[in-house]
Parts: sequence; C-alpha cells; structure tokens
Amino acid sequence: MSESILTRARPLLVARLAGALLTLAVPMVLARVLVPASYGTFKQAWLLAQTLALVLPMGMTMSLYYFVPREPGARDAHVAQALWFHLALGLVATGLLLLGAPLVDRQFHNPELTRNLRWVAAFTGLQIAGAPLDIAWNASGRIGAAALARLLTEVARGAAILAAALLGGSVAAVFAGITAAHLLRAVWTFAALGRAHGLRFSAAALRRQAAYALPFGAAFLLIVPQQQLHHYVVAGAVSAAAFAVYSVGTFQLPVVDILYTPVSELLQIGLAEVEGAGRPPRAGLPLFHEAVQQLAFAFLPLMGLLAVIAPALIELLFSARYLEAVPLFRLGVLSVALAALPLDGVMRARAQTGYMVVLSAAKLAATVPLVVGGLRAAGPIGALGGWIVAEALARALMLRRAARLFEVPLARILPVRALARQLAATGFGMAPAWLVVRTLDAPLVLRVAAACGAFAAAYLGLSWARGWLPAGWISLFAARRARTVAAPSEP
Repeated sequence: MSESILTRARPLLVARLAGALLTLAVPMVLARVLVPASYGTFKQAWLLAQTLALVLPMGMTMSLYYFVPREPGARDAHVAQALWFHLALGLVATGLLLLGAPLVDRQFHNPELTRNLRWVAAFTGLQIAGAPLDIAWNASGRIGAAALARLLTEVARGAAILAAALLGGSVAAVFAGITAAHLLRAVWTFAALGRAHGLRFSAAALRRQAAYALPFGAAFLLIVPQQQLHHYVVAGAVSAAAFAVYSVGTFQLPVVDILYTPVSELLQIGLAEVEGAGRPPRAGLPLFHEAVQQLAFAFLPLMGLLAVIAPALIELLFSARYLEAVPLFRLGVLSVALAALPLDGVMRARAQTGYMVVLSAAKLAATVPLVVGGLRAAGPIGALGGWIVAEALARALMLRRAARLFEVPLARILPVRALARQLAATGFGMAPAWLVVRTLDAPLVLRVAAACGAFAAAYLGLSWARGWLPAGWISLFAARRARTVAAPSEP
C-alpha cells in the first residue's frame, strides 16, 4: 500500500466525525428531556436492537471485505447475496422481538419498554435490512461513497431522534423517529445496490461466502453476548433509572468508533493486498504496526484526558443528576486503550474463523463468572470491572495468535517503543488538564474546553518536540498528499 492506512481512511474519518458531532447531541438532549426512568428505557431498547443487529448478520456483510478484493468478477453476486440475506434477517429480528415480548418483560421488569416493543422491533429490522450499503461500497473501493452513506445515515438518525424528543417529549416519539430514519436507509440500500449490482446470486459464490462468513457468524453469536453481558446483567438487577446511570457510566465518546472501524477495515483490505501479491506473512507486520500506532496515538491520550475531566464532562453531557456515574466512567475508559489493537481485522484477513470461535467461547465462559461475581461483590462497578478483565485477557491471547500469523516472536508483535512514548506524552498532558479543570472559574463548557486545550498543547507539543508524531497523522492533515511509507517493525 503506497498510502498510509490513516490517509486512505480520511473520507471515512471525516464522515464519521461529522456524523458524531450531531449524534453526540443525542444523549445531551435525551438525558435532559426524558426522566431517568425513560432514558433508561431508551438505553434498554437500544441494547436489544444493537445485540440483534450485530448477531444476526452472521458475518455475511463483513465477508465482502474478504471476497470483493479477491474475486472482482463475482462482486455483484456477493453484494446481492448480502443484500437479500439482510432483508430476510431484518424480518427475523422483527419477529424475534415481537414473539419474545414476555421474555423481555421478565428480564427488564420495565412496563414502558414492553409497551413500546413494536417500535423497537420495527427499527431493529429496518436497521439490519439497510446495513450493507456503506460496507459494500467500501469493499469495492468506493471509499468516498461509503463515507457519504455513513454521514447521511448518522445525520438522518440523529436529527430524527432530536426532533422527536423535542417535539414529542416521550420515549415513544423517539422510537418513532428512529424507525423513520432507518426506513429511509433501508430503501436507499436496496435502490442503490440493486441498481448497481443487480439482485441475482451465484450458487457457487454463495457457498464460498457462506463457508467463510458462517464460522465468523458463529463467533459473533458468542462475541456479542459477551460484549453486552454486563449491560444485561446490570439491567436485570437494577431499576430503569439506575440502568440509565450505568449507561452514562459506560458511555464512550464516538471518537473510538470513528477511528477504529475504518482503520481496522482498511487494515484488513491492506493485508489482503499483501497476501494477493504473494508476499510472505511477515510482510504484513508493518501495516499492523502502523495501524496500532495510529490508533494508540489517539486512544491512549483520550483515555488519560477522559479520566481527568470525567466529572465536568458527565455534568456537561448528561446534567448533574448523573454525576454518580463518574466512578463507572473512569473505570470504563480503560477499555479505550484496548481499542488501539485492531486484532479482529488481522483475524478476518487471515481467515482465522475456527480460532475466533474457540476464543469467543472461552471469553464468554470467563466473562460470565467475572461479571456476575463482580456484581455481587461490588455492584454495577464490579460487573464492569469483570468485563474489562475478560477483554484484556482475550486481547493478550489474540496478540499471541497474531505473532504466529505474522511469523515473528511475540516480543515483536507490537511497536513497544512507540507505545511507551505515547504513554509518556499522555502522562505529561494529564497534569495541566487536571489543574485547569479543577481551578478555572468559568462556565462548565469553557472549563472542559480549556482542559482539553491544555492537554492537547502538552501532549502534541511534547510529541512534536521529540519527533514522536506518527507519519499517518501528519499526512492526514497535510494540505497536499505526501508519499508515505509504512512504519518499519521494531527490532
């Protein structure tokens, strides 16, 4: 790859950032317009919807990142198969939620959620049906079009939620707004992809796609419940209002998804290109190192900054009535550091389906006692801590597997020196940020902004002075495109 991963991801990053500026306003409005119990209902409904949206596709859409670069002649068939598959699964998701209403009522003990479950079923099914659009375009190399699709989707959904909340003032109105936005996305997906790729599929291509995707889908049947388990356990143990507090504590700024997803996806494409060129496995290591450095340069300082400004940020975003979520939030930001390791992209690029299934089963088996035991020992914060421990253990095992895939010693799988420098710069930036947020006598938004500015000045200043700025970030903001070279792996 002649360009850095971050440079190739620029359109996706811009689109996700622009969408996040609007979607960040959603919790700020909902937490103030809705009473805590209704905000908790919204978070419970969103939890159900996202669980099904992640589990049911069974890896079919994500398989486009594997097949489209390798089999351009069968691209139309692969896209059409993903399109029909998601339409069918959208109907399945709607049916599951409607038929599972008694189970939902027993788990959450929330009459408001049960009354509005039809809306939840509708927008969940539509979300799944419309999912393939930007992924199909991105896998086909239409990164700009994929970025536009992502941006318009986020803008439409965020605007619909805000308008419904402000005009309707109820969680039912919010659900109706989400349903309208997802309906528009589903119609657009079928119109655009059906016109460009047709709706016919190939039996041979379907068999290859299913053979690749279904094992990853089986892994997702384990991965997603593991990821969401602490939410379900806490939601079943506390009231809707208390779950609203827990949701605030586990809230992550959209910047994590803005950066992680496109970098991970383009890493997968880059590794496929290396493999397609017939180069040895070790040749992909510089790409992985580059991806880790680009992500860590953003996520490690973000972790430090959020830990410092947590009380002011929670009050600014959600109001003072959610300040009891601050300890949860500070513990939760530790998971941001784990997002600097795009190991799932490596596993998909190297078709490690069997390994991912086994690892996912082991991680789920470890998460259950850690989360349940943590809840019993320390309440919701213990449940969150147990989940983070399970995540860290799984990442360690995936690093070991990645070292084998790249055929390098475990000690060389990470750019350790670059990560140590970024940690040092993060610590250097935390002190002035803490001083500003604690001592500045100014409105809350100015205190947060000033603390962020002080942190950025210290972090970036030290990184620039010491020559620690990653080349990918420099090229990302360069006025003219510069030739970039993948960072060499460290000895």
